[in-house]
Amino acid sequence: MYRRVPWLVVSVFLLILLTACPQQSPQPRAAITGYVVDSGAGAAVVGTSISVYDADTGDLIATATTDEDGIYQVRLPGGSYNLKLQKEGYAGSQVLNVRAIDDKTVSLNIIQRKAFNPNWPIDPPDVAIEGISDGDVFDAMAGYIPYRITSSPASSLDTAFIYAALNKTPGSSFTTGMRDLYTYVNDTGYRLMDPFDYAAFGDTVFQAVVYDVNGNRTQALRYIKVVAPFYGGNKLAAPELKGVLAITLNTNVSFYSIHPQTAPAGGNLYVDIHWQPKFDFSDYPNDAPVGYRIYRSFDGENYTRIASVDRNTVGFRDASADLAPGKTVYYRVTAFVGDDESEPSNVLSSTPLDAFSVNLLTPADNETGVSTTPTFTWEMADVGNYRYVGLALWDTLTGEDAGLVSGAQPFLVNKTSYTWNEDGAYNGSSWNQLQSGRSYEWEAYEAYAVDKATAPTAISIAADGFGIWFPFGAYGIPSGQHFTFTTAP
Repeated sequence: MYRRVPWLVVSVFLLILLTACPQQSPQPRAAITGYVVDSGAGAAVVGTSISVYDADTGDLIATATTDEDGIYQVRLPGGSYNLKLQKEGYAGSQVLNVRAIDDKTVSLNIIQRKAFNPNWPIDPPDVAIEGISDGDVFDAMAGYIPYRITSSPASSLDTAFIYAALNKTPGSSFTTGMRDLYTYVNDTGYRLMDPFDYAAFGDTVFQAVVYDVNGNRTQALRYIKVVAPFYGGNKLAAPELKGVLAITLNTNVSFYSIHPQTAPAGGNLYVDIHWQPKFDFSDYPNDAPVGYRIYRSFDGENYTRIASVDRNTVGFRDASADLAPGKTVYYRVTAFVGDDESEPSNVLSSTPLDAFSVNLLTPADNETGVSTTPTFTWEMADVGNYRYVGLALWDTLTGEDAGLVSGAQPFLVNKTSYTWNEDGAYNGSSWNQLQSGRSYEWEAYEAYAVDKATAPTAISIAADGFGIWFPFGAYGIPSGQHFTFTTAP
């Protein structure tokens, strides 16, 4: 016989069932992905643990580990998140207030340096930003954007650098260009930043990056909008892209600064591009841009805007971890004023080279009984189509030096040996042959490979002692090898 179940019993049963079921969290419709590298234009950091926290509640939302190419990816609901990175032997690194958007993938490359002293604290500094909040709107014509950045490193550590910029992640000027820099202070005080200096208009990001003396790093983001009363109908001419040169260094140079997916391990990779403006003030101010936008593609068809620079700038250094040896990259540039943008420039491309190296062989280091007309030999990595080597010899007694080739041809091209004075450059001089029973030192002061003999688009540098290709610092990139030998008595 059918019996009716009282409604109260059913209600209690349903309440128990709902309570027992776990609450469904929002589905992960957004993604954050990128590389972790050891410096600007640097090599991958493999095996870094990444923890992602809700920026409002502090709850742990997701975790990831960088793969053999330094790549990570996390999927999560749209929202704001803090990413914290940890790896043994490395300084701590974190990125605060990363905005993830549903149905979109945010590309975020992060720097994590080796700790200066692994026994010191590896907690990233606490960073506070005043004067700028998410959603703020600033009128560029009103002047400047006010800000103040304060840093609180872990106990016993001092702040080393505070960087600030609009529309990009700031760091060394070599890899990031213009930025505000404060050294060895915990407080910038109240400062002003001109958006015209960064050609930052529309939706943009204010970023602060702070390092302490152990290399611990904090990157903090604020999402803002910059407006200006520009008029439409500007007649902007497309600039002309003049040159693109990918530069691979086989040693990490001393700026803050893949495995073949980014820079070679221990080295750097970046691309220098430059262009020529095409406005002539014939219709000023309608034909004068406020800046240029740089676009990059890896397939020659789909372009992504990677930077904006002010109108007085005609060059850009792309130090992205997305670059890789053997991976062709394409660039184009536009001029813009407010929402008006010119047609794209012509397109230029480059295929970065892998790391180049030269290893000295004979006379070997500390070898004795060497001929007074020795044959110098070396081996080179099979990189590029043309490999240039400039060699130098020093008399350790007198301090005099001589090149291993004539002044008319200072570099040996695609050669791996040279017999002293084989070109007769020193006939009739005291260097016609070496002195008996004398000690000498030799090195490759210039060693680089290029893709083309003239107007190269890619170069890989093992040594650049004269600063021909890398004119930064006192001595460019010195050779890492110096062999000493002694001639027979």
